[in-house]
Amino acid sequence: MNNETASTQNGNANQALSDETVAQFLTSNPDFFHRNPTILAEMSLPHNSGNATSLIERQVAILRERGIQTRHKLGELIEAAKENDNLLNTTQSLVIDLINADSLNSICTLLQTELHKKFGVESASVTLITDTDTQSQYSIDADYYQDTSDAEQKISGIVNNNQSLCGSLRESEAEFIFTNTKYAIGSAAIASKKIERSSGSGSGSGSDIIVMLAVAHHNADHYNSDTGTLFLDYLCDILTALVQRQLS
Repeated sequence: MNNETASTQNGNANQALSDETVAQFLTSNPDFFHRNPTILAEMSLPHNSGNATSLIERQVAILRERGIQTRHKLGELIEAAKENDNLLNTTQSLVIDLINADSLNSICTLLQTELHKKFGVESASVTLITDTDTQSQYSIDADYYQDTSDAEQKISGIVNNNQSLCGSLRESEAEFIFTNTKYAIGSAAIASKKIERSSGSGSGSGSDIIVMLAVAHHNADHYNSDTGTLFLDYLCDILTALVQRQLS
């Protein structure tokens, strides 16, 4: 008898012994599958019904498939929860840093930088739209300032809209809002809030200021009508409150 034949026979013997061992174990532990129900979901248990498909087998197959789908869905939910948790922690850190910023320009610089660095935003823009007197009074850097009359001419449909906008921009609009980006602007999401300074709102006297926060991507479909703006609106609200504090 050669080595290969002996090895085959030994393998068959071990297989027979293994089956017998498993059978003895299950006989001695009749509640095994009750204590380990997930194993049944992975097992195939044919039901003798001739050439016809057993209804029991079909039901088991459906339940097994649903179990797989449920596990996949649960995995997706867990990953989404992890992403949301990371987003929350990063946002909290950003808001604290913004609160501790000591000037309008440092607030704007920090927000633009962190949106790109920590949130993966391709292009970000913080713009304070007001008159030249207000710019001079609060030393607003030219990178974050646009004149009200210019805004009315070039992006009037955006600044006069009461809701956040997502979608493509005209070339002139993109150049006006994203003055310092090195990327092409294919689509954008824009949120803006108005600070009415002449109404005795506690922000001092002077011209109104429109606080605009915008993000963009080179892909024309990246930001569209289905894009949620809750996060962008939240940051714009924070930014507006901090600008108001600096004006007080």
